[in-house]
Amino acid sequence: MMTSCWSTLPFIFLSSCMVAASPPGCKIRITDRGLEMLKFETQKFVEEELSNITMPEMKGKEGRFQYTITDVKIMELNLTHAELQFVPGVGLLFDVQNSSITLSLQRQILYWLFYDTGNINASAEGVNINTVLNLIRDEDGRLKINNMTCDAKISKMRAKFSGTLGRVYQFMARFLTTGMRFLLNQKICPALDHAALVHVNAMLETIPVRTEVDEYIGIDYSLTTDPVVTARSLDMNFRGMFFELTDQNDTLINQAAEPIIREYDRMVYFALSEFFFDSGMFSYYKAGIFQTDIIHEKMPKDLEMLLKTTYFGTIMMLVRIDTDNTDTADKK
Repeated sequence: MMTSCWSTLPFIFLSSCMVAASPPGCKIRITDRGLEMLKFETQKFVEEELSNITMPEMKGKEGRFQYTITDVKIMELNLTHAELQFVPGVGLLFDVQNSSITLSLQRQILYWLFYDTGNINASAEGVNINTVLNLIRDEDGRLKINNMTCDAKISKMRAKFSGTLGRVYQFMARFLTTGMRFLLNQKICPALDHAALVHVNAMLETIPVRTEVDEYIGIDYSLTTDPVVTARSLDMNFRGMFFELTDQNDTLINQAAEPIIREYDRMVYFALSEFFFDSGMFSYYKAGIFQTDIIHEKMPKDLEMLLKTTYFGTIMMLVRIDTDNTDTADKK
């Protein structure tokens, strides 16, 4: 029994190596020029996520003044200097430099028996955000963000009080903005981390990696490896394999050469191997799409004669006679 188990191990190992070494049937390359198009979508997504940041209520005391800050809202994000770049061997870098965030908050101030409420307009300036996304292939062959590193800093913050006593309260702006800058700094990276690892990954999980093409065949376009990231491009290798819907596990062995992309001038490149087309033809063949039934009434008379069994029998007899004559001549 032990000998039998050990004898099967080399075959299991060999099979796993063959599967791992199977070349992709489809390859997609996104170049640094393509990132320019993705940058605006990424920037829009980041702005939407940061605009949903919630700030806790702030309470404090300065001399005889007691204050409460509530209803903090991000009104505008100005991510003017944003860049999206490749990080070789890792994934993508989204970098924001020298940008600004505008906030609105409500104040409640108590001085002795005097109580006042109003609005405070605040702005965070010199906002720098640096995030790196590590891209991998998950166990089902989907693209996934494995982890994210983030660093956020706000250089300075200003506050302007509204109302008739706005100028009186300006002396409070220094310690209020210090507290708000600290809290906002602590909120940016967790918000982006949750957006990437939860929201984006949840969206990626909804993308099917196997789908029907028509009523006969389907296609498997799962990733075969982790994305390959260089300083100039991101390459994704897909299985690119068709299969018959009634027998999805019976497919061709991929013995084709891996598709190669050498160019970087365009935004996106798409390459297919021979296996992509061969598996499609094989799947249609297995599904019986190439079989044709000829109705007897619509068959031409000359074709009907050719398909007669007796006619084929005559041909086979002639072939047999000719073969016998050839063998006799060889013996002589």
